[in-house]
Amino acid sequence: MAKESCKSTVRFDSSHKWTKNLLLTLCASLLLWSCFGPSLKEPREIQKFRTLSPPAFHGVTAHNVTIVDFHSHARMSPTSTPGSSYYQQRIRLKPMISHTVAREEFNNWLQQQTELSFERVLANIGDVNLNKLHEDDGVVEGVVIASPSRSSPDYFYQWIRDGAITVNTVVNRVWDSSQTSRPIVNLTLVGTVLKYLNNAYVLQRTDNPSGSLAPDYKGLGEPKWMVDDSPFVGNWGRPQNDGPPLRIITTFNFLQVLKNLDLTLEEAISQYEASSGTDLCLSFGNEKDLYEKILKLDLEFIAANWQADTFDLWEEVKAQHFFTSLVQLKAIKMGWSYLVNVHPEFDDKPNSLAANLQDKFQDILKFLTDEGGFLDENKNYIVETPKILGTRSGLDIAVLIGSMITHDNHGASLLQDDVPFNVYDSGILNSLHGLTKQMEILYPVNHHRANLNLGVALGRYPEDIYDGVGTSEGNPWFLATSAAAEVLYKVIWHYYASQKDLVIPMDGWKSEFWTRIIDNIDNNVKENEEWQLVLPYGSPAYNQTMISLFTLGDSFLDKVREHVSNDGEMSEQFNKYSGYLQGARHLTWSYGSFWNSCRWRTQVLIKLGKNGE
Repeated sequence: MAKESCKSTVRFDSSHKWTKNLLLTLCASLLLWSCFGPSLKEPREIQKFRTLSPPAFHGVTAHNVTIVDFHSHARMSPTSTPGSSYYQQRIRLKPMISHTVAREEFNNWLQQQTELSFERVLANIGDVNLNKLHEDDGVVEGVVIASPSRSSPDYFYQWIRDGAITVNTVVNRVWDSSQTSRPIVNLTLVGTVLKYLNNAYVLQRTDNPSGSLAPDYKGLGEPKWMVDDSPFVGNWGRPQNDGPPLRIITTFNFLQVLKNLDLTLEEAISQYEASSGTDLCLSFGNEKDLYEKILKLDLEFIAANWQADTFDLWEEVKAQHFFTSLVQLKAIKMGWSYLVNVHPEFDDKPNSLAANLQDKFQDILKFLTDEGGFLDENKNYIVETPKILGTRSGLDIAVLIGSMITHDNHGASLLQDDVPFNVYDSGILNSLHGLTKQMEILYPVNHHRANLNLGVALGRYPEDIYDGVGTSEGNPWFLATSAAAEVLYKVIWHYYASQKDLVIPMDGWKSEFWTRIIDNIDNNVKENEEWQLVLPYGSPAYNQTMISLFTLGDSFLDKVREHVSNDGEMSEQFNKYSGYLQGARHLTWSYGSFWNSCRWRTQVLIKLGKNGE
């Protein structure tokens, strides 16, 4: 009896343990599924985007320091074990000033310079409706000249990169919601963009020193052309593979703006020709033509050549570059989304370009975020050209420009074209901080601003030796200084548009940029603790921080104000010692960069509720 009882007990215990283990296994499986299951069904690119977020560390205690109003609490003395209340009292916004002249004088100058800058952009685009470049200088319609300067230096050429970036500025003015609430299309500017696209068709099919259209599209990597569309055959930095993706981005942005205006491409062409009384004689007549004759070629060029070494946007180093890879990623994503979500009927299903673009997107994304070396564990900023890290610091304004170009708002979009490294990314913001920190010392024209927490004049990269004509010492650039302002305005726009809390790690290395805005944010209490500052969306502290960012952005534009000529001229550079204009005069990109910054400033003023300022 005892023996039987013992056997029964053993059987019961074994069964109980088995049941218990099964239940534990099922519970664990359910828990894992609830945490990770949905992500397993997500597209691969979304999973990879998530790898960009900081990983969770086991055994780390997270603490939030929430501040609702920076101006409503008194100071508190530290305790032996500081808590969130201590840091709430300790953290402060740094004092900021936006300009070194009276507000009214700054605002009046800003308005005048904004209008003048766009006029100067249009003055450098071949178009009989805008200027006499075609009639007097033989500039083909649709060609964007870099500068009217023909000596010391000679910039009277067209660059594929500069042209695409400039025409993207024009696209932003075809109808800008910050300028008018009514959907009124500027048909003159529509014509300018159409002429640019028609010129692209010609350049794509013209043999040049970089190659031809067939068989591998390498001719599309040719960076520089004569203004009559003949190839430039002199020695140059070839290839430059950022041209085709930038042209794709501009073209898709144009199509999106037309859609926002409830216009098809065919209707836009018809309306322009009717209003101007001219026949454009375009190589394309509708959107399918535009895709097959221009967009598809540029997309296939990227797919075939994205891994190739290429000269950077400054035309100096042949390697792999963050700017080039990021604009390639954006263009590939736009093309892929277009063929999947907007016009799937354009895709040749037996030889699907969309499927190829999807694969290339994954490859370029992995290269950007992992294999390319742009994210260095020893740097808190993004390295533009890893190949020369050591010779250079890796800091480069190209990183900011790439982020801005690939994250521009054109209203509701069907393209689903989000890519990483938006302007609020810590690597982007720390790049801005690093450039500012070095150049406020490198350039004597900044020394009077160095300790005032003001924006300063920025150049291309700290080690620059190009002086605008030859090589000696690098100088500040107008387009770089304006780019800093645009980044800050876009950061504000993003946070208000997302309607999410502003969360900042309280780590002076990870969040180095934010130490320029907020005092005492660096907290190193214990190794197994992580602290983060939380500013709730819509709270006074949130708005106060956005105003500080806005003030810092304005101070960069105020630095531009100090160096433009009395008649509003911007050259390529201004001298690091004297502050006077230097290099190519009336540089198109300088004016376009300034205008884009002011465009975003206007949109942010609306968000801040300061439109009447």
